[in-house]
Amino acid sequence: MIKLTRRTLLVGTSALVAAGTLSFRALAASRTYHALLVACTEYPALPQRNWLIGPKNDAGLVHEYLLKNVPDPVRFAPENVTLLAKDVPGAKGLPTHAAIKAALADLATKVQRDDFVYLHLSGHGAQQPERVKGDETDGLDEIFLPVDIEKWINRDAGVPNALVDNEIGDALDAIRNKGAFVWAVFDCCHSGTATRAVEVDDELERKVEFADLVGGDEAARAATVKAYEDTVASASRGLDENGARKHAFNLTPTGGEPITKGKLVAFYAAQTVETTPEMPLPKGTADAPRFGLFTFTILSKLAENPNVTYRQLGQAVLQQYSADSRTRPTPLFEGELDARVFGTDKTDAVMQWPIVVKDGEATIGAGLLHRLTPGSKLAILPSALSSLSDAVGYVEVQSAKNLESRVKPVEFEKKPALKLADIPANAYARVAEIAVDYRLTVARPAATKGLEKEAELVNSVLDKLATAKETGFNIELVDPGKSAELRFAVMRENAIAGAGKDASDKPALWFLPASGDVTLKDGSKPPLIIIHLDDRQKLVDATTRNLRTIFRATGLSRLAAASDYKPEDVDVQFQVKRRDKDGLEPLQASAVPRVSPGDEVHVLAKNSSDQLVDINVLYVGSDYSITHIVAERLAPQATLEEGLLAFTDTSFGMERMIAVLTEAPPESEKEDLSFLAQDGVAAMTRGLGPASFSDMLADIGMAPPTRSVMRLADKSGPKGAVMIFPMETVPRA
Repeated sequence: MIKLTRRTLLVGTSALVAAGTLSFRALAASRTYHALLVACTEYPALPQRNWLIGPKNDAGLVHEYLLKNVPDPVRFAPENVTLLAKDVPGAKGLPTHAAIKAALADLATKVQRDDFVYLHLSGHGAQQPERVKGDETDGLDEIFLPVDIEKWINRDAGVPNALVDNEIGDALDAIRNKGAFVWAVFDCCHSGTATRAVEVDDELERKVEFADLVGGDEAARAATVKAYEDTVASASRGLDENGARKHAFNLTPTGGEPITKGKLVAFYAAQTVETTPEMPLPKGTADAPRFGLFTFTILSKLAENPNVTYRQLGQAVLQQYSADSRTRPTPLFEGELDARVFGTDKTDAVMQWPIVVKDGEATIGAGLLHRLTPGSKLAILPSALSSLSDAVGYVEVQSAKNLESRVKPVEFEKKPALKLADIPANAYARVAEIAVDYRLTVARPAATKGLEKEAELVNSVLDKLATAKETGFNIELVDPGKSAELRFAVMRENAIAGAGKDASDKPALWFLPASGDVTLKDGSKPPLIIIHLDDRQKLVDATTRNLRTIFRATGLSRLAAASDYKPEDVDVQFQVKRRDKDGLEPLQASAVPRVSPGDEVHVLAKNSSDQLVDINVLYVGSDYSITHIVAERLAPQATLEEGLLAFTDTSFGMERMIAVLTEAPPESEKEDLSFLAQDGVAAMTRGLGPASFSDMLADIGMAPPTRSVMRLADKSGPKGAVMIFPMETVPRA
C-alpha cells in the first residue's frame, strides 16, 4: 500500500547536446559478428518428465533471426554461427559439455578486438552445493545442464558434465580478453520456491529438482538431498549480501577491469529462486510451437524495434510480462546496459519491410514476432523514405509465420485494392495502424475435492458476467489450465503449502496470475473473495468489482504496445529514497527493485520535444488497485521533479509505477486519467476505431468489445506512451 507525499517542482531546462560517436557503420564493416546457440532438450540421465521441447525451437528462431532479420549493416555470416542442438537444421552437433566448452574456446581463439559475440543457452539450469567452500555467498553453485550430464555422486565432482557458473565466467573472460563484446542470454532457471495453486496445461517449467540429479544408493541419496536442503534453508535465497537480487551466473566483476577488455551484457530469464516456463507462442495462434517465454519475448521486442539499448530492451521485456499479467518470473539484466543492441546506430525504427512479389504471391519479411497477425493493415509505399501520405494502396496480412507474412492488396482508406502487378518495384509495406486487444482471458476454476458446490457457483457467476453488458470489463472464459492472463481457483488458504498457522479455512475464490502461482511469503497474498453458498449476489458484486479493477490495470499495461514516444523526446525516471539513507537512487525500468515501508518514490520527467506533453502517474498495487497520483502538463524543454509517494505496511507483492505520456494539442485541456482509478467506471460507451492515443486510454475505462486501434500518421496524430516500472514491496527486515 502507499500514501501520497507530493512535493512538486516545475522548472525550465535546456536541451542537451549529443556527443559525437564513432560511426557505427564503419565499426560494423570492420568487426565480425559471431554467435553460439545452445539448445538442450533431451537428457538421458534424467527422467523423461524433465525433458524439454522449447529449447530447440528457441535455437531455430534465434538462428533464423540472426541470419535474416538483424538490422543493416549487422551481418552474422552462416560460418560464424555455431548451433549445438538435436533435430534442428544447421546444427553442428549435440550440446554436450565438451562441445560447448570447445565452441567457447574456439571463439576465444578466433575473435579480434571490437568483434561481437552473441551467446544463447536454452535448457535446464539447477543448483548444487558449492564445490569450493566459501565460493558462493549462499553456499550454492548455479549450473547449466548440457545433455550429457550424469548423476551427482560426491561434492568434489558435483553434477558431472554440468557447466558451473565460474566455468562459464572463465570462458567468457577468455573471449573478452581479446577485446570482443559479449551478449549472453540464459533462458533457464535454477530452482523455484513459488507454489502453483492451479495447473497450467500449456506451460512447462525449465526446472530440475536437485533430487533428480543425485545418484548412489538410497541412503547416500537421502543424505545428499538433506545436506542440500539444509544449505538452502540457511541461505538468503535469491539475494546477495546487500539484499539485492542475485544474478544467476555472477558474470560481471565488482571491481575495476582493464580498459582493453571487451564489455559484457547478460540477460537472465529468472532470479535464482524462480522458474521460467516454455509454452506455445504466440498466444492464441493455432498449433503454435513451444518456445521459452524469455527467448520469444526478447526476439519479439527486438523485431518490433531493433535500434534500442540493452536497458531499453530489458524494459520492453518486463513491460510485456506486465501486459501478460505475469508477476513471475523476474528477468534480470546486468552489464553494459546502455550500449546499443548489436552496436546499432541510434536511429528511428520504422515498422516497414520490402514487398516481395513472386509466383503470384506477395510476402514481407516480418510476422508474428512483429505483432503482425491476419487482418493487420500496411500501407504500400513507393520507397523506404516515403511518407504515409504517399501510400499508393494497402495490403492486409493473410497468414503469418514468426518472421514472414503473406499479404494481399485490399481496399482501405478510400484507396482501391491494387493488382499485384501494379505494386511498384522496390515498394515497402509500412504498418498503418496499431491494434491493442483489451480482452481479458480468464481460466475457470477447476473442481476441488470437497468444494465442488463452491466451484459450480463460481462458474455460474462467471457465465453471467461474461455475457453481461456495462460491467466495465470484457472477459473471455477458457477451461481450467488453458492459456490465460488471469486464473481462478477455489480453495481454502490453510490448504496452501506454506500457509501460516492463522490461515483461514473458509472457501474462497482466488484471483491468480497467468502462472497460477500463489505466494504467501513476505506478507503478500493474491486477491480473494470468501464464498458464501447462500449469498450468490454478494459473490456477483465482489467478482464484478475485482474484474473491473483487474481489467483496467491490465489494459494500461497492454497499451505500452502502442507507445510512440522516444526516450530523446520525453525522458521519465523514477527514483527511490530509502528510509534509512540519504540521496536518491534510480528506479531502473529494466530491473525489479525491492522496496519496503518508509521508502519513497520520486519522479523526474524531462520534455525535450518542441510540443506540450501531459504526464500522468498511476500506481498499480499487487491487488490490481489503481491509484492516480499526479497529472501535469510539461512545456517544451521543461522538467518535472516531484516526490510522489511513500510505501506503507498494509500490502506487499509485485506492484507497478506507470507513467502515461500524451502529446497535448495547443489550447487543449490537460489529460487527466483520474477516471482510471478504481472508484468508478464511466457509464458512457464509445464506438470502435479511435484515432488517437487519448481515445485508446479512454477505451480502458469504457471496456471495448474487442480491441482499440490507433491509426498512424506522419505528423498529424498526437503521440502517446505508457511506461511501466515494476517493483516488489516487501516487509522491512
